[in-house]
Amino acid sequence: MTVEAHDPRPKKVQIADALREEIVALPVGHRLASLRELAERFKVTTVTAGSALKVLADEGVIVSVPTRGYFVASPPHAADTGQKAGGLANRDEINAIHSEIQQLAARVAELEKRAQSPSSA
Repeated sequence: MTVEAHDPRPKKVQIADALREEIVALPVGHRLASLRELAERFKVTTVTAGSALKVLADEGVIVSVPTRGYFVASPPHAADTGQKAGGLANRDEINAIHSEIQQLAARVAELEKRAQSPSSA
């Protein structure tokens, strides 16, 4: 898939819109493709792909875990529902889930690191 030159939306918005549609079907915590993979898929630079991911992260749809990647935080419709209802409790719950995802990703990274290092038992 490529971004459309005749589309008046910026490339990053086109990519973010396409990814947002896909993310709805993914479970919370699902890891997204890497910047390089997204850049190749959409035929853009990694900077543009990163800008698209930042749009989604700013919306709370995905969360970035440094050195691990981008993960689904919540489906776009769930985030919108919380904002429309003015539900601060919903926003707090979403923030708590984001925090849990980051903690779990850190634990996975630590376990992977241990699995790759020689056993010192």
